[in-house]
Amino acid sequence: MTLNRREMALLLAGAAGLRGQGKRSLAVEDFDFSTVRDVSAAIFGTQVDLGKGMSALMVKRIAQGGKFTVVERNKVGTVLKEQDFGASGRVKKGTQARIGQIRGADFTIMGDVVVFGRDDRRRSGAVGVMVPGAGGVGGLKNNEGKAVVVLNFRMVDNESSEIVMAGEARGESKRSSRGGFAGVFAGGVGVGGGVDFTAANFAETIIGEAVIDACDKLAAQVNAQAGGVAGARQIDIEGRVAAVEGGSVYINVGSSAGVQVGDTFAVSRIVKEVKDPVTKEVLDVVTAPLGTLQITTVREKIAIGAFTGGQPPQVGDRVEKK
Repeated sequence: MTLNRREMALLLAGAAGLRGQGKRSLAVEDFDFSTVRDVSAAIFGTQVDLGKGMSALMVKRIAQGGKFTVVERNKVGTVLKEQDFGASGRVKKGTQARIGQIRGADFTIMGDVVVFGRDDRRRSGAVGVMVPGAGGVGGLKNNEGKAVVVLNFRMVDNESSEIVMAGEARGESKRSSRGGFAGVFAGGVGVGGGVDFTAANFAETIIGEAVIDACDKLAAQVNAQAGGVAGARQIDIEGRVAAVEGGSVYINVGSSAGVQVGDTFAVSRIVKEVKDPVTKEVLDVVTAPLGTLQITTVREKIAIGAFTGGQPPQVGDRVEKK
């Protein structure tokens, strides 16, 4: 089969769209840290928003995994302001951010910080001499501790509110500290009540090591199960054939309805409508199968695909996502 220029352009556009639209979108909420708020304040010497710090790390690590398209939620107000500015007429035409183009999230990660602190061990070491009449050996006690962070998380389907994944991630420091524990623990990373969880000096503290270890393990769990979670979500989509041009079939549903590049639709012709004799409401339809439509290009309100089947589709034929 030889493709004309227009059909080739559509296929190339579909291939490019597949890279950007084949992944499900994901948002990360600030983690709840109410159970460890007092412990955190004692460690850093001030109130620190652990929830925002954990969220920032998780966004970065899940995005690096490449399994989901991560969408911004914490600072979405900045995006909205830019869209409003673009619509004000003061921005050069063609360069403005368009209103209504913010992508929704298919899933949301929610989590809780359930452990945030140190795992202390106390050892007694014999030093000095036998103390007469004491019945034992005089000694000095030596404290050792390492940082431990435990995160509980769940992934929620934003359409159905179902929890599609849940788990726990435990992070630990790779080293322990002896004496002067508090100084090594916080490492002086707090400035004016704020802590940058992505800063290098935070990563070098033992609490930073534990936080990063926990976030790495959580992100690994999310990315490892991405295929199963995204594939398990079935979106019911129905539409009609809007146009047929050569080998390309246009349907009247697009990205706003959940259509993605690579989706397959069953195409059928409506043979008969069964109506309520009183209200004339259509109760059911009788259809005859025609073939399948593989989506190659998706826009907001339409999608374009390549049809396979014995009888070519016509305007008005029914399409249903398989």
